[in-house]
Parts: sequence; structure tokens; C-alpha cells
Amino acid sequence: MRPIRPAALAAALLFAAQTADAQNVAFPIGLQVGIPQGAFAENVDIAGGFGGGLLVRIAGPLAFRGDLGVMIYGSETRRVPLGGGALGLINVDVTTTNTIFGGGIGAQLGMPGERLTPYLGGMIGFSSFTTTSSVEGSNSDNQPFASSTNSSDGVFAKTALAGLYIPVGKTGNVKFDLGVRYTWNGEKVRYLTEGDIVEDGAGNVIITPRETRADLMTVMIGVTIGGGKKP
Repeated sequence: MRPIRPAALAAALLFAAQTADAQNVAFPIGLQVGIPQGAFAENVDIAGGFGGGLLVRIAGPLAFRGDLGVMIYGSETRRVPLGGGALGLINVDVTTTNTIFGGGIGAQLGMPGERLTPYLGGMIGFSSFTTTSSVEGSNSDNQPFASSTNSSDGVFAKTALAGLYIPVGKTGNVKFDLGVRYTWNGEKVRYLTEGDIVEDGAGNVIITPRETRADLMTVMIGVTIGGGKKP
């Protein structure tokens, strides 16, 4: 099955937000800590990032849910000469970053309200595993002046999630959102980790991608704004 495109997912979230009234809409946002599972855990220790989304009440505690998020699972910086000859007198920093950008749409049972509320749900969507390298001057205030994508692979993703809303204050409009989710990222995912990009003795760059399952358990700590009172 082809992965859901990010643009299509964003359009679905925007449509849902515009067609629902404010009392039945909530916006989760927070930090995410990814714990690799299975074969992915043999190559990656941990991932971290942030995410946000949209909740729209359908009926009672049942809601439509859509999420987008990004996590970094590795980064390394090397200082190298800009080139040969006179350019060898100029050092630049080459930073390689490994990221997971993902999103999904689905359903959730448990809408944030005035009381302590557990929730659970499921989504289908996509995960994009991307490694990019950028070049910037060796001074700390310099901005990157060149970049390229070393590897990119998008896969269909399935996610199960559960958590707890804890109201803050008397209005209940803001809730602490503590949750956990498990994402199955296809049968084989192509990705890079630290050490998979090296140079041989002649200065040629050798890229050796890994290809395994890349399932991820994610702990979420954040807030959810909105939701209003229970109907």
C-alpha cells in the first residue's frame, strides 16, 4: 500500500478543523521520545522531537484524530577542508542529520473535557526516514550554504495509541496530555545511521543504507488545548 502523502493529510486536517465548531475541536501538541523496537533497536538507540495534531468530536467520546510529527534519531558534525588547493585553507562543518517525519489520520475514543479522561485510538498514515547533510562555515554564527539528501524512504505506517488527559485550572480548556503510541513502519525501511556514510582512502564518499523493520514506541508529553465541556 502506498503511503499517505503529507499534503493530502494536511488538507484533511484543515478541512476537519473548518467544518467543526470550536467546542468540539482540540489541538494536541507536545514533545516525543521514540524508543526503537526490534531490528530498529539494534541500529538506533533513541529518537526525540515534537508533534501536533487535531481532534474533532464525531459523537460523544468518539473523535477524528490527525497528527503530524518529526523526530531526530541521530546527528554528527565533521570539520573538513572546503576543497583542494587554496580552498584547503578554509574549513567547513558538514552536519549529517537523520530524521523521521510522519503523520496519520484515524479515530480516537476519549475526548478531552473537564475531568480526568483516558483515551485510546488508532491511525494509518506514513513515515519518511530521511538523512540530509548540510555545509556551513566553521564559525558558530554561520548559516548553511549547501545541503543535499543522502537517503530518503517513505513507508505506510499503522499506529495504536493510548493516554490520559489531566485538566489544568478551573476551565478545563488546557489539559496535560500523557500518552504512548506504537507505530508499525512497514516490512522493510531503508535508512542511514551514524557511521553509514564514510570516505575511502581516495576521498570518495561511500553510503551504506540499512534495510530492516523500523517499528517505534513513542512516549508523548504535552498539552491539549480546547475540547470544551462534554456535550
